[in-house]
Amino acid sequence: MLKRTIKFIVYCVFILFWGCAAGPGEPAALEIQHARDSVSEARIDSAYAAIRTACDTMMVYQVPEMVDSFIKDPALACTFFDTTKVYSDADKKVEKVIRQLQADCDSNLLKETYRRAQLRQRSKPAQRRKLKA
Repeated sequence: MLKRTIKFIVYCVFILFWGCAAGPGEPAALEIQHARDSVSEARIDSAYAAIRTACDTMMVYQVPEMVDSFIKDPALACTFFDTTKVYSDADKKVEKVIRQLQADCDSNLLKETYRRAQLRQRSKPAQRRKLKA
């Protein structure tokens, strides 16, 4: 019985040292995915800030030009959107979100252009002259 106990203790000590000496193993898949997600979130946040800033700038400076061209010829307004650079990225999730943000900005610009063009085209009511009696 004593032999078995000594063998058991030796095996336990051997397994204990072997397990502790192995060091940290490979990071878990969940940790890797979390790191990738945090990098993607940071890239999306920076792209959102850049797109929002560019969209606000275009709302101030480019929309009046678009309204003028829209009143002259409605097909000319589309040239402002056809010249935009298409975004591509290795991470498909980031690419999809950024393209959606750009599409939202373009649709907001187009809505504002149509709204301003309609306001400009509305005729102002003429003032009536008083008849002299």
